[in-house]
Amino acid sequence: MLPVTWLGTAGILAIEGSYFPQIARLYRLKRAEEVSLFFPALNLLGRLLALGYSVLTSEHVFTIGFLVGAVLRLTLLLQVAWYRRGEARRDGASA
Repeated sequence: MLPVTWLGTAGILAIEGSYFPQIARLYRLKRAEEVSLFFPALNLLGRLLALGYSVLTSEHVFTIGFLVGAVLRLTLLLQVAWYRRGEARRDGASA
């Protein structure tokens, strides 16, 4: 693998890996009222567009990274939606 490819791979791993702490934190807290739904939704859309670009240009290093990133962003989006739904249900039950 070329040194430039290693550089791109390290960059993708750092960017995509940055989502793990937030996903783990939301899982531990079981609440997401402070996280906007638009953040993970727009981020996922951007990642899917970048994935499409990398597939069309045969940038395999980025294709794999963007695919992993899309899964992580989808996970974050689903967590935020799930925990907010649970919070809304609890607020409605306590009223």
